[in-house]
Amino acid sequence: MSVTDSYKTEFWYHVADQIEIPIYGTVSRSIDIDKLETIVSGLPDDDLKCREYLIDAISKDFGSIDFLRTFVGVSDKRMYLELSYIFGKSVCPADPSKNILDYSIYDLKKHSTSFLKHLVTRKGKKAETAARIIIDYLINKGLVTILRTIKNVSKEQLQVVVDSLILPKEVQQEESKRRGHGAEQQFAKVLHELGVSFLPTEKHINPMGEQDPNVDRNTFEIADKEEGKTWSFDMIVKTSSGQLKVFIQGLIHTSDPGQYGVNKSDETVRVKEDLRKYNGNYNDNAELWGLVDGAGFIENPNGTIYKMLENFDNFVQMKSLYKIALRLHKLQLVKVRAIRFDMNFYSLADANAMFSKYGSQDILAITDGTIPEGKEIQAGKAWIYI
Repeated sequence: MSVTDSYKTEFWYHVADQIEIPIYGTVSRSIDIDKLETIVSGLPDDDLKCREYLIDAISKDFGSIDFLRTFVGVSDKRMYLELSYIFGKSVCPADPSKNILDYSIYDLKKHSTSFLKHLVTRKGKKAETAARIIIDYLINKGLVTILRTIKNVSKEQLQVVVDSLILPKEVQQEESKRRGHGAEQQFAKVLHELGVSFLPTEKHINPMGEQDPNVDRNTFEIADKEEGKTWSFDMIVKTSSGQLKVFIQGLIHTSDPGQYGVNKSDETVRVKEDLRKYNGNYNDNAELWGLVDGAGFIENPNGTIYKMLENFDNFVQMKSLYKIALRLHKLQLVKVRAIRFDMNFYSLADANAMFSKYGSQDILAITDGTIPEGKEIQAGKAWIYI
């Protein structure tokens, strides 16, 4: 069997482990242990007094809500959704047609954790009510029992619990999101080093800094985002004359893609259908590429990654970033002199198979470690020379 026998064998051969997909930026991995100790040390034994004590604590410092939440095993998103419901259904005593946030009880709105925390710091009855709702919510999740247990644990032991059990769960979602952005940044860095024009223009510097470009579904020209009339892409490669040539979708999953992955793969099919129509109508050969990676796709490959791979003109993974350069060479957007494969990763047969499928006759393929002339660009498990 060869690495290039099918798009499936190639994808799984190159698939990256979670730690091989870079995290863009810094994700906070700390909890203020001293602040937690201060709260716990003064915790009353009486349940009613304990409730009032905690209400007073978050009223004086709404930042305490964050780490109290982490100890009951609730994510920020789960908490603000559940609290939005509770606040929305809490009837205002002065007007039974409204809730305590002053809008109709026949409506329900989302309120961020930040909004709810700042609500606690305001003066008056509304702030007191907000603090009580939040603390009751946390108490119902087991907060008091947990804090009393922590009270009997040394600071050193508490730090171990936080580092080993609390923080990994707390930062998991944010790290997953930032891994997607980290992969996009690595892709954009290769484009930048190749000297190719692309959108967003600063993607290689700050992949979270600009909005993703949107294009009209019929003309594939840049357009303001409009539901049902535009497609959104993570990156778009342009020709030297400014023509939009390569449209790139990114989907990185180190855990179960879930329904989002299914929906995204279905969207890829529809995007490709529209692009085929565009190419036929305008006599163009624009391409749809995928930046897809992650072992999470093993959960539902038929419903996600396989549908996408069938529709991409070129798919790229962290270990095969060099395919960007090889394909752009074929599209005459860059001039590649040589590629040097990482022979600690590839067998000779697999390196030759990858080059046979994606390389060009005027590119030198190196599998013996020789360093050719030209600017060297690291791109996954190979080096490109231009």
